[in-house]
Amino acid sequence: MKLDEIAKEIREDRSSGASQLALKAARAFLKLLGEKPSVRNVRRLARILAESRPSMPPIANMAYRVNELIDRKISEGEDLSEAIEDAVRTAISEYQSALRMTIENAVDELREHDSILVHSYSSTAAAAIEGCEKLKIYVTESRPGYEGRRLAERLASRGHDVTLVVDAAAAYVLDRSLVDAVVFGCDAILDDCSIANKIGSKMIALAAADAGIPVEVVADSWKAAIHGFSLEEHPSEEVYVGDFRVQALNPYFEVVPSRMISVFVTEWGVVKPQELARMLREMWGRVPSPGRKKMGFKPLRRPGRRA
Repeated sequence: MKLDEIAKEIREDRSSGASQLALKAARAFLKLLGEKPSVRNVRRLARILAESRPSMPPIANMAYRVNELIDRKISEGEDLSEAIEDAVRTAISEYQSALRMTIENAVDELREHDSILVHSYSSTAAAAIEGCEKLKIYVTESRPGYEGRRLAERLASRGHDVTLVVDAAAAYVLDRSLVDAVVFGCDAILDDCSIANKIGSKMIALAAADAGIPVEVVADSWKAAIHGFSLEEHPSEEVYVGDFRVQALNPYFEVVPSRMISVFVTEWGVVKPQELARMLREMWGRVPSPGRKKMGFKPLRRPGRRA
């Protein structure tokens, strides 16, 4: 099987979030076992996976973590096939442990609120919200993909008190103090603890600041953009299909500056952006990063665009 074909599913998946795609990236290494694997192909696959979706750092972080574990296990005398299986199992366990701790900490934090506003769809944030039975949730539609509708349906199906609003009504909800906090997941944590999240997040954060309402980000450390980052645009047809020559711009992610974020809820607990930035700098200093040179790692305050 060609290595590009293994990564194709992740590259073309526009419905799954970063967490689901990170797990797919880990399991992609198991497809090497269909033929006699080689260390060269392991390393090439890690690079291809890392470059498949630069807007979602957990994919690259997972790919290089699996690669690192395979190298370690081979150096300890394991057969390559066995090393691949063990590395995938270990990396997934580490990742799921971080997710589990993040969700537990987020449940504790969200239970301090009576009502929240959520934008877009984060499986981690959704799982935490599900642990808060008495919480009232306002959810934006999150156009043009309507991820918010999916979240609203998921929460409503489990008996939660959910109100769906159009994206442009977020400020209306905030101005009337209908919620205690804005809650985002995120696709990436940048080097200054700004975040990349679904388009519309920055406008909501600005409205929250104007209304004096905190913005809380639920995200594990695997979202850190260790190996580089760039934004995505999706097809214009999602925005407009008609008979007239109308051009449509369809950016999917944007950056929310760290100054607009009150706290991060991570596997390490509830931390301020400045504290998280320090913790991530320490983590980046320890992580082997074969992708930095290849991906053009640089300060990420002004990320590039990926068409």
